[in-house]
This record gives sequence, C-alpha cells and structure tokens, in this order.
Amino acid sequence: MLAALLFAQASTFEVASVKVSGPTSTRDSGGGPGTRDPGQYHFNSATLQDLIALAYHIDYFQIAAKTPLDANRYDVIAKVPGGATRDQFREMLRNLLAERFHLKIHHETRDFPAWELTIAKSGLKIKESSPPVGAGLMPAPPKIGDDGFPEIPAGQAGRADRSHIVDGFVIVRTTAQQQPVSALSYFGGMPGDPPVVDKTGLTGKYDFKLEFSRELPNPSGEPRVPPVPNLFTAIEQQLGLHLAPKKLPFDVIVVDSVDRVPTENL
Repeated sequence: MLAALLFAQASTFEVASVKVSGPTSTRDSGGGPGTRDPGQYHFNSATLQDLIALAYHIDYFQIAAKTPLDANRYDVIAKVPGGATRDQFREMLRNLLAERFHLKIHHETRDFPAWELTIAKSGLKIKESSPPVGAGLMPAPPKIGDDGFPEIPAGQAGRADRSHIVDGFVIVRTTAQQQPVSALSYFGGMPGDPPVVDKTGLTGKYDFKLEFSRELPNPSGEPRVPPVPNLFTAIEQQLGLHLAPKKLPFDVIVVDSVDRVPTENL
C-alpha cells in the first residue's frame, strides 16, 4: 500500500493550474527538477504541441495529429513534489494532459532523415571528465574567455554556447564539461535540420570545446570561404566523431483525440 501511495504521489503535481492564455500572456517557461526553482514549474503561452513534446521528451517532428495542436495557447503553473526527478516530472505532465485535455495517444515507429553520430575512423579525440569537485548551477550568462569560448566554473557540469556573425557565417563556439556525447544532439536543432542520433555507444561524460561555422543565405551567389570549418568537418577534426546522413526509425506520438480547451476553463 505504501509503495502504491508513493507512486501515485510521484506521478501527480501537488497543485496545477491550466488556463487559456490571455492577450497579455508572454511566452516563457522555467522551473522544475534540475533548475534553481525545482518546486514550481511554469510555461506561459504554451501550445499543446509544446506540452506534448515536453511530456514525452520528444521533438516536434515526432508528434502526429489530424487537428492543429498550435491553434490555442495556455498558461500552465504546477507545484512539483519535493525530490521529484525529471522523469517523474514528465509523468506528472502526461497525467495532467490526460486529465485536463483528455489527451489520448498511441505510439508508432516511423522513419525520418537524421544525422547519425559515430566515432570517427581516426579515433576519439576527447577524454572522459574527472570526477566533479563542486556543485551548483552555472552562472548565466557565462563569461567569455580570451580564446572566445564561454567559460564554465571548474568542477561544474554544464554546456555553454556563444555565436556571432563573421563575413556571412555564423560562428558557434561551445564549451562542455562533464557532458555525455548525446549532448551534441542539440546541433540538429536549427530549423530544417535533421535530428542527431547518438550511435557512438559512449556512456561516459566528457569535457570538450567545439568551434564550427554555418553559412548564412548568400543572395550574391559568390563563393565565400568559411573562417572555421563547418559542423561535419569540425566535429571530426576536433572531437574525433563522425556525422553521416541516414534514415532512422523514431517513436512517434499519434494523437487520437484531445480537447483544445482544458477542463479548468470549461
């Protein structure tokens, strides 16, 4: 009985409010497990697509629905039980969607274009991190070092990014400490980019720096020379990893039915 009670408590927010956003609602989210405010989460001006992606820990392309999921906006405020993990938080959000929006879904596997991340033939060039010596959250925004890379306090885990434009290219500099290789999957987050799937088999945590360029639209059509290598070249030269285009299977959340107005507003 006690185990069942603890599980039920861990899968439900202590208190949660879900309302249709008003005209003055500003899009913003924060709080929850792993943040400076773990006991309270908020997401203002969120779409159903946002909430489903967050609850099931998937990208937007992994959501399929016959009706639009971004027609309405919602303000969500939830009190998170003490000690809840991120996985428990997602379970709470899934239960909230089922309760307030009557969300019903099923899973399918579908193939999508992707970038497969593997160890390069030349060999891995990054080494595992030393055990952490400190705790706490990285200051925001991070300082920029003399080499142009963002700095992370010694012994703290995190990833910091800096970008600027030079001669028609966006130059991205990333500093990572005690991060899994899967953290590189965020490079697929640019609009129109395929997702990055980690197939390296590496399970450790690493410290690394990465610098690469992305070319901006070039109306003149004249060739431009990038000041630093593109992502594919940089990730192999600097980290000893390899990105290759593939078509890979992904789990897809198919929305069978959902109410676009939460019960709190009915």
